[in-house]
Amino acid sequence: MTLFVLVHGACHGAWCWRDIIPALEARGHRAVALDMPGRGGGVADLALADHARTILEGYDGRAVLVGHSAGGLSISAAAQAAPDRVERLIYVAALLPSDGDSLGTMMGALEGERAALSMLRAPDKLSYCFDTSTAGPALYNGASEEAIAWALPQICYEPNAPHRDALTLGAAFDSVPKSYVICTEDRVIPEMDQTRMAKAADDTAQIETGHSPFLSTPETLTDHLVRMSA
Repeated sequence: MTLFVLVHGACHGAWCWRDIIPALEARGHRAVALDMPGRGGGVADLALADHARTILEGYDGRAVLVGHSAGGLSISAAAQAAPDRVERLIYVAALLPSDGDSLGTMMGALEGERAALSMLRAPDKLSYCFDTSTAGPALYNGASEEAIAWALPQICYEPNAPHRDALTLGAAFDSVPKSYVICTEDRVIPEMDQTRMAKAADDTAQIETGHSPFLSTPETLTDHLVRMSA
């Protein structure tokens, strides 16, 4: 039995893994989904170290850490901080960083064709949010209308500060095995960029779906998570 710790991306929360947790449990594993700090915004002094701390305090022993999208930076920070507590890192349509990377630098370096994804800035300028009136086709292509209608109202403001952090990654991070699930129809982090980042992983898989396979193809994603953790 493997323990999976599921980490969401920007403007999302633990809620987005609703279909993955029971699917993992049905296959005989344990799973916990965590909210990263600052959901809803309005927080000025957060850092990626706070994401790492939240992850490592969210479970006992060792676990497979699964990060979606910007959650790839969060799980990477946790692995650097405590590699002995991480069995494997699995990146799902995620940013797989190198030393010195931040969310801003990585998104700015994407080369593939991306969908327009409008952002809303909070009045206090401490956070941002996807514009839910237009975000559905980019974030959730391939998911059912029911799933999209369920997800969009839960999108929340995301603190800016952690995503300006440049990660310091070294031998501790390098020592942890890594897998990557490439989503070939992704309109947020294009397939060509995922494929480039996945070269740093020792195991890869592909799903013909959009950016959010936890909603569009949860059973297929779960099968890959289980295989990769074995």
